[in-house]
This record gives sequence, C-alpha cells and structure tokens, in this order.
Amino acid sequence: MFSKIAEIYQRGRTIVPDKYRKKQVVYFLVLLGLTMDNFNVTGAMTTEYSIEQMFNVSSTTASWTLSAYALTLGSFIIFFGRVGDMIGPHNAILLGSSGSAVFSLLTAVPQPSIVALIVFRAFQGIFAAALMPAGYAIAANYFHGEQLGMAIRFLAIVLITSFGVGTIAGGAFSLTKIGYQGFFYFTCGSSTFCSVTLYFLIIPVKESKEKNMHVKDLDFIGVIFFVAGLLLFIFGLTEAGISWNSPKVYVTIPIGVLLVLTMLFYETVFMSRYKKKFEPKEAEAGNHSNQSLSISVESGPEKGLATDLELDSNRVAPGGGKGWLKNTQLLFPAEVFKITNFFPLIISLFSLYISFIDVLTSLLQYDVLIAGDSTLMASVKCFPMAVATLCSALVYSPKIPKKLGFNNTIRLCALACLGGSFLIWRTDYKVENEYWKYHFVALIVMGFFCNLYFMVYLNAIMSETPLHLQGVVSGIFQTSGQVGVSIASAILSTILGPLEKQPRGSPEFENQFQKFRNGFCISIAACGIFFIASLFIKDLKVNVAEHDEHDEESTASLEVDEVDHIP
Repeated sequence: MFSKIAEIYQRGRTIVPDKYRKKQVVYFLVLLGLTMDNFNVTGAMTTEYSIEQMFNVSSTTASWTLSAYALTLGSFIIFFGRVGDMIGPHNAILLGSSGSAVFSLLTAVPQPSIVALIVFRAFQGIFAAALMPAGYAIAANYFHGEQLGMAIRFLAIVLITSFGVGTIAGGAFSLTKIGYQGFFYFTCGSSTFCSVTLYFLIIPVKESKEKNMHVKDLDFIGVIFFVAGLLLFIFGLTEAGISWNSPKVYVTIPIGVLLVLTMLFYETVFMSRYKKKFEPKEAEAGNHSNQSLSISVESGPEKGLATDLELDSNRVAPGGGKGWLKNTQLLFPAEVFKITNFFPLIISLFSLYISFIDVLTSLLQYDVLIAGDSTLMASVKCFPMAVATLCSALVYSPKIPKKLGFNNTIRLCALACLGGSFLIWRTDYKVENEYWKYHFVALIVMGFFCNLYFMVYLNAIMSETPLHLQGVVSGIFQTSGQVGVSIASAILSTILGPLEKQPRGSPEFENQFQKFRNGFCISIAACGIFFIASLFIKDLKVNVAEHDEHDEESTASLEVDEVDHIP
C-alpha cells in the first residue's frame, strides 16, 4: 500500500516538464513559506487580544497560543535541519509547508476550548521547524557566486521584514469580526498555495558525494535526549514569565539543561571517539572492498547485484565493533564545531534575538497600555524597523564588510543596536512627541543594522559550511535564536507582571510605566553581550560573491532520471 502511495507521489512530481522549472521561481515560493513561518510568530503577538476576548481567558492563558508554537519550533529545528540534510531540503520544505497549512486551518476553525487551539499551535510549530533550515539549505544548494549573495539578500529581507508586516497583519485581523481566525485562514491559504505549487515545481537537490546518509542511521537516542531537554527548558522559561517560584520552573529547567548536556557529551565525546577509532580500518577495508567489487558488468541482473554488494560493503564493521553504532549519523557532526567563528556568532545571534524580541514586544504593549493606541496603530508604529530593514538590504554591498572587515562590521552593528536600545530606554510619556524623539529613530537604527548583521553573518556561515551540513548548521543557529526568544519573553513577563489598562496619571499607571522602562533594560544588556561576543570574532577574507567552492558541486538537477527517483 505504502509503495503504491510513494509511486503515485513520485509520478505527480514529474507532471511539469523540466523546462518550466526555474530555481528562481522555486526560491520565491520557499521565501513565501518562510514568511508565513514568521507571520505565525509575530501575528500571534497582536492577535492575542482577540483570543482573550473570544475565549474569555486571561492574558497569561492566551499567551500560550504563542508560547506553544515557540516551544515546539525551538525544540525541533535542529532535528529537522539534520533530517533535511539526509532526505534533501526540497523534501523538508514540502513537509514543513504542507504540515503548516493543515494546522493553520485547524487553528483557524472555531474551537470549543482554548486548550485545543494551543495544541494545534504546538503541532503547527513542529512543522514550521522544518521550513527555516531547509530554506537556508535550498539557497546554498541552488545558487553560488553572485547569485548566492543575492539569494542571501532576499533571505535576510524575509527574515526581518516579515516580522514587521506580521505584526500589522495580526493587528488588522484582530479588528475584524472573526478576529484571530481570519489571520490563520490567511496563513493557511498562503501555505497551501506554497506546498501545492512547490510539489509540482520544486527542483530536487542533487545528493553530494559526502552525504551517503540515511534517516534510519540518525542518532535517535541523542535526538530524544536533545528534543526532550529543549522542550523542558523552553517550557520552564515560558512558565517563569508567571512565577519563578514554581516546580514547573525550578524542576524543568535544570532537568532540561542536564538532558541537553548529557546528549552533547554522548555525541561529542563518546560517539566521536568511538567512530574515530575505526576510521583507519574503515578506509583500508573500503579500498579492499572497492577492488574486489570492481566487476565490469554492463547489463543484466548482475549489474544490480554488484551495486547492492558494493553498497552493503560500505556498512560492514571492519575490525569488529557494533556496525549500527559505527554507522550512526550524529545530530551534531564534528565538522560543525570547526566552522570559523561558530561560537562567537552563536552568542551574538542569541543576544540579538533577545534584544529584538524585547524591543518589539515591549513597544507593542507600551503603545497600547501607556500611549493608549489600538493594536493596529501599535503595529504601525513599530513598522519603521521593517522599512529600515528593507532599505538596508537594498543598499547592502559585499564591499562593506570587505572594506571595514568582517569582524569590525559585526562590532559596528552591535554598537548601533546598543545605542538604539539606550534611546528607547529613555522614553517618557510626559515628553511631547516621545515617539518621534525616542522610538522612531531607534527603530530605524536597529532595523538597519540588524539587517546588516544578518547579511554579513549569513554570508559568512553559508560560505564556511559544507553543502551537506547547511541544514543542521542553520538549525543550530535558529535554535539559539529561539532560546533567546524564550529567555527574553520569560524575563520581560517577570518584570512587567500582569498588565491592565490603568487611568492615566494614577500611581498604578506610573508604576506600570516604570516597569516598561525596566523591561527596556533587557535589550541594553543583550546588546552589551552582543558587543562582547563580537570582540572574539575573527576576520574573514572570504566573500560569498566571489566564493567558488560551490562551483565544484552541482547544486540542483533537473535530469529526468533524478526527478523520477526523488527520495
């Protein structure tokens, strides 16, 4: 039965002739899918008020519609990044976009209880986790040279601009009669369009010679430990926004950290040493098996037999040992940690996400509760950050990091974001035109330099990462960002506490204003960490626009025989 379904699925992928498949069109559809992923994050921020009213629940309960999505999204990104490297990013994109469409529909359909809505949002986050790392991998495999530089530019535009557009879209739908449901009907329709169109048009990524990887060989023990650890850790941070003095916090966070550290020790120490012990023997056995199996068979059933024998010989455990353990594909391959500036860039991205979410979330709530704006107007007032991001992407040139230096460019971005955070912290509702004096300029500065950072960081990571590891590396970086989002949300919720509209000028109103100012300090601290991390970044002489390493490997194939054998 399953073979019949697989056969029908593969035949459907060959309906559109090769000449009508263009990688630029496919990449546009991939970016549209990534946009819906970000919409499901930022749109949920501004539809939260609509959810409160429709289900008649507190803001704490309604916030779980966002937290559940972020919880599963952050926990499964690395897993799907690694799986995408194995099954091909083109298949991971289809899986993510189709799953997101289904659960967007289930989220939009009226539910009898908010619990059902939260559960569907959690599943939506799981499938969304497949989109981001696959999007990075598609860009790196489809394009090279100047085309890759342009692809990264559009990717950076999508990653940041969609945050601003998503908040406005969520705020606009919140004012309609159907509220949040209209927003998720919209994301469902867009995701469905992407998945159906990509099914017929997507170009399979050609498997590189390094890949020879199978999902069945994945380190599932490590995956279980890692995903469970992240789930507990992020869940604990989410609950910490309500109260840190709860078993849901002081039990889950330490256990989650312990599980993640145990998994990292298991893979980086035990498994790595075990696999290295047999590398010389495997190489010798591999040469011997290749010589013994190099039989010249041009036709007939013997050809298939020889191929099967050759493939099976690669899975023999030379010199003893457990073959299944030696063939295990690690969730964190050793090559990942050898990437130049891996750790400083992880910390800088983590810090930038904390700053970004703190500023965006704080200002949205500040404009509603302190400035007295509607959710739509609050979203519009934050939109200059998205505009600045777009302008930064349009004027960006690879000559900027080349002249200033890669490391100096990152440091400049850190200092600019620190300055913008400090300006927002100075906000005062008693000052006339406070938005134009404090918020507007800061949002422009932070939006411009956030995008500059993303452009430079993405160029560096994609040019330094082998093609067969693009998915897992991008997944690791995105996971660090999602953990940053959870930490920022937990700390901000703790500082702000329960939020309600207070009479202007009352002691309660003034107290709430001071809480917002304290909340803005999170961004200042995060940008300070960002700058410190940038001091440890080494300069890179590699310019992705001139990087020719990708020229040696075919990035995508439209040959009929390969399309017919899509894994």
